[in-house]
This record gives sequence, structure tokens and C-alpha cells, in this order.
Amino acid sequence: MGSPGPASRRSSDLDPGRWRVGRLAGLTVLLLVFVAAGITGSPPARAASATLDESAHHPVWRALLHQLRTRPDRKTRTALHDAHFLLHPEGARRPDLELQATIAGMRDAQAEEARALRCRFPARHRFLVEQGLLDIPRGSCPELEAWRAQIGDARLTLVFPEAFLGNPSSMFGHTLLRFDPISEDGATPGEPLLGWTLDYTADPGDDPGPAYLLRGLIGGYRGRFAISPYYAKTRLYSDWQDRDIWEYPLSMPPEAIELVLLHIWEMESVGLPYFFFTRNCSEYLLEILSVGWPRLGRGGGFPPTHTPVDTLRAMQAIAPDAVGEPTLRASPATRLQEALGAMDREQANLVEALATGRTGPQDPALDALTPEARGRVLVLAHDLLRHMVLARRVPAEIGRERSNRLLRARSRLGVRAAPEPPITRLERVPPDRGHRTARVIAGGGIQDRDGFVELRALPAFHTALDAPGGFAEGGEIRFLETAVRYYPELNRVRLHELVALDVTTASPWRRPFRPLAWHAQLGLRTRMVSKSRGRGLETTSIFRGRGGIGAATAPRPRLHLYAFGELAVEAGPGLEGNGAAGPLARVGASWSSAAGRFTLRAEGLAGGLFGEDAWASLRGEIEGRVSLGRDGSLSASGAVG
Repeated sequence: MGSPGPASRRSSDLDPGRWRVGRLAGLTVLLLVFVAAGITGSPPARAASATLDESAHHPVWRALLHQLRTRPDRKTRTALHDAHFLLHPEGARRPDLELQATIAGMRDAQAEEARALRCRFPARHRFLVEQGLLDIPRGSCPELEAWRAQIGDARLTLVFPEAFLGNPSSMFGHTLLRFDPISEDGATPGEPLLGWTLDYTADPGDDPGPAYLLRGLIGGYRGRFAISPYYAKTRLYSDWQDRDIWEYPLSMPPEAIELVLLHIWEMESVGLPYFFFTRNCSEYLLEILSVGWPRLGRGGGFPPTHTPVDTLRAMQAIAPDAVGEPTLRASPATRLQEALGAMDREQANLVEALATGRTGPQDPALDALTPEARGRVLVLAHDLLRHMVLARRVPAEIGRERSNRLLRARSRLGVRAAPEPPITRLERVPPDRGHRTARVIAGGGIQDRDGFVELRALPAFHTALDAPGGFAEGGEIRFLETAVRYYPELNRVRLHELVALDVTTASPWRRPFRPLAWHAQLGLRTRMVSKSRGRGLETTSIFRGRGGIGAATAPRPRLHLYAFGELAVEAGPGLEGNGAAGPLARVGASWSSAAGRFTLRAEGLAGGLFGEDAWASLRGEIEGRVSLGRDGSLSASGAVG
């Protein structure tokens, strides 16, 4: 007999007893499987059902349907159906039914309708393939592929243009998402100005500012996502609106960025309801980012209103490791102020004279400077002239001719331009490091010899007593501020004040800019008026509107002086003739310490209201606040008059 092979040797070496035990164990396992199958049904079908259910409630799937952060309200559901974003009639409420409808619609590899659906919803298709629920390739999508190639490989940056009080849509700041180009090796960053941005804005049409604000509060607009080059956005925000821009790098894996981009393609034609303080630019950007970062769907950290800086802070709280340190992209106006403030007075005067055309490049004062200083003066004069043309203070044709003369004089110097110095003279604080926007204030005091306890709620945003860091210099916004007073001795609760909106923009005069300050206020307030037949005073509620213009200056860091001339209108049943109007003059000063821990403001008001019961007023106020951190403070105030 021949020698047994390797397999025969291994079989013959087995112990007969051990072989019988192994066979018995195998039969036992098979018997248990058959019993389980008889009890629970077909194992393959059960496994598929579990996968569908898990995928339907997967946070990425719910983010793709915009159901992760908040449940869609009626207006949102209507908007999603109008845009044919949902494939099932109950898709806005039932992610499982929308999942099944999506799988059924994409399943046929040959049908043109299924291919078109895969191209229309590439992020959904990618999710289904990764979940193992679909094994059909997307196929050729020429428009999508051309769009995706145009953006290329990218990293993400959250862009925050600072508040612009000249436009109601921008008075709380803005957020947009930038896709930064990267090199082919994936290590070298490209030029950010050549990147693309995503933002969400409402289209107000020709509505003026007050109408836009009112309709935006009640959801009267629909907003849309838009992709545009970053250089176009910097031209709008930085060059035309003089807004500094803060850029926060985001750490997101490339595969998550790809899913975000594909979802942006899905949202291109979807118009969602726009609410000024809740469903706004920041909230919808968070919904887009939740596709790549499902943990953002946890929400939290939000005050009653969702301003752009609130959503930025919420993102930092939820994903602190994903939001990097911000960098400042200073506007041309900020750079001009910095540069002229560092010059001596004679050179700064010469820059303004060249830009305004009061003198020309042949001025003997230029010849007295060194070539480097002369070049700096000519460059700054050209930059200031460009700003004046953009602001329409100089006609374009005149500006073009004057600019050519400055550039020719600069080129004849033959010296290299000095690098732009960093922004150091002007104190800059990133917006996320300022105080929180919503707050509640409890206090007490005495009015007309009656003690009271006051509870005041401020949903948004910034007052003159708050630490100024992170907010527009000289700006003040109060929205829906409500104060209720309780008088224990009288056992009476009274609405003391309801500020519907109070906006002040008082940017200080700082060479070379001299902006006009303005103030507008609308609300209800209680004040003392004469009783009928002259029998003392009584408290009554009145409607009040005030508005006017003025100017401000900042002679020293953190010291702000201002003056306004205003017109006031009051109306109410407690007034003689039910109304009065008249002029007011207001002057004041505010100061804060270097870290914003102490803030002090003093203000004087003089004027009169004229109606059937004319009266004049002279009033002085002083207020102070000590910060106890970002979440608390102590304040005191007093008034005479």
C-alpha cells in the first residue's frame, strides 16, 4: 500500500471520541438554527428589515431630509414638497417612507427616470450605497460632474462678516461656508479668494428695510442657497460695506466634505422659509454641515433667537475640536484707518489731499519725503481714492483719471512697496469671544417714592453698557426688550417698557472717514404725566418713536463720545390730545476698561414735546456695569429730571 496523503494522515490521527463530540455539537447548532427560523421567520428577510429601519433613523439620513435638528414645520414641509425634494407624500414626517421611496425610485439600473433620480439626489444615492441598501452605480451625470469639477478638492472654512448696521438683513452679522481649494498633493492650501462660498439669504425684492424686517420676522420670505466665488463676496462685504471678515477653519474629513457638497447640489432649487431670528443663514448652514457632522444635530446652547454668532458658539460647544482659531481679513477701510493712524499728521493730510484732488503728485511736499515714504503716501492715496469711488463720493470717470496719475507717479519712484503692516493699533476681538446675546436682568429701584422690583428680558443683542469686544464699534441693538415692574406697596404689576426695536449706529470719526451716526427707536413705555385738572402726576403707558442723526468720536481707546439731534413722537390715551411731538438733543460718553470688565456711560437729554399739553425736559443719567464673566454682571443706574 502506498503512503497515505496529508489529508488521510490528519483524519486518521483524530481521536474517535473527540470526532463524535464535534459531530454532535455541529448537529446541535443546526437544530437551534432551524428552531430559531421556525419561531422568528426567514432570517434573510428579518435582517433586511432591520437594516432599513436603522438606516431610516440614521442621523445622516435625517440630516439629508432636514429632519435632524428640528422637525419641519408646516411652511417647511410645503416648501420641500413644492420643490419636489420629497418623493413620498409623508416624507417630511416619515423618514422610513422617504427611504423606501428613494430606494424604489433609484433601483432600476436601465430606466432613465431612475438614472435622473440618482443624479438629482447624489448624496442620498451615496448614503444608500454605503449602507448596503443599493448596489447600482450612479451612472453618468454631466451637469453634476461639471459642477463638482469646478469646485474641486477643498477644505472648509466658516466665514463671518461682522455686523453691518446700515442694512437690517446684516445688522446681526452673517455666516457663509467657504470651500478652500487645495493642491493635488492635498497638503498645500490654495488661494482662498479663488475658493467658492455657500450662503443662504432671503430675497426681499424691492422691500425697504422696515418692511423686510417685519416680513422676515413672520416668515414672509423664502430663502435659497447660492454658490458664488469668494472674491465676489469679499468685494461686497469688505470693499463696499467696510465690514471686517473673520475666517474660522473647520476640520472635516474629505469623505464628509464630499457628502456635504453632493447635498448642496440637492438643495440648489429648494426655497425654504426664512425667519429673521430662527430659520436664518446660520441655522440652515448648520443643517447643511450636519450631513458631514451629525453631532451638530444635537443642537443646544441657543438663546430664544438664533443670531449668526449664537450658532457659531453652539458649533464650538458641540464640536470644539472641529473649529479652529479665527483669522482676520480686514476691510480696506480698516487697513486705511490703521495706516493713516500710524502716520504723522502732515503725511496723513497729504494722503487725503491727493485722494480728494486738492493737490497732485507734483506737490513739493512729496519731494521732501524719502522715496519709501513718498511711495507709501501715493499707495494710500490711491487706496483711499478707490474707496471714495466705491462709496460714490467721487464719479468713476474722475476717479479713473486721478488714479492713473497716482499710479504713474508711484511707478516712477523705482522702489519696492513695503509690506502691509498687521492690524495692531485698532483693538480687534473675534465675534465669538464677545458677550452672549440673550440675557435676563433682575433688579430694583425707586420711582416717585415708590419702590419696585424689575425683571427685564433682552432676547438680543447688544447695548452700550455691554463689553464692546466682538461687536460693531459704536453700535447698539435692542430687540423685543421687555421690562416688567412689581410695586410691593401698591401690589401692582406693570409693563414698564417694551422696546420693539432700538438701533444706534455711531461709528466714531476716525481719519479718513467721518460717518454719519443715526438712531431709531420704536416701542411702549410708561412715564409720569399730569392728572386731569392738574391734580398731581400719574403713570400711564405711551407709544414712543424716536429717530435722528448725529456724530461720534473716539479721542482715546475705548472712550466713545456722541451727540444726536432727534425728533420724538409720543401717543397714548393718557396724554392731553392723545399725542405730542418735538425735538430732542442728546449727548453722551461711554468708557470701558481694556478687558471690558468695567463699563460706564453718562448721558444728557434736553428738549420738549408739544401738543395740547406742551412740556420741556432736561434729564441726566449715569449707568455702570461690572462684568462677572460672560454669563453675569452687576449694574447700577440713576437719573435726574
